[in-house]
Amino acid sequence: MIWKTCRLLAKKQTGEDALHNPQYDYEAVKETRVRVTPWTDEQIALEGREVTRNEQRFLIPIPFSMFPECQKAEIDGRVQEITKVIDLSPRYTAIQVRIYRG
Repeated sequence: MIWKTCRLLAKKQTGEDALHNPQYDYEAVKETRVRVTPWTDEQIALEGREVTRNEQRFLIPIPFSMFPECQKAEIDGRVQEITKVIDLSPRYTAIQVRIYRG
């Protein structure tokens, strides 16, 4: 089982611009490890191929009740948007992230 390092990032207001519009940045709220979880045939049928082609799921060894409020995850140096947080209590939480191909 291959575990990768992960930083969970939360949106934080860092100031305002000249027109008093809030400016935001992301800061790390938790450092942990993750493992890629492949899509099953049933999930592909349920979610649709477009979702499973553009999103990936990762397993995190943090209980759902202790999972921090966050919007992005940095995995292998790539920041990805979290689209879904899944409760796999009592020991794990899964996150679904949008894959940015570059």
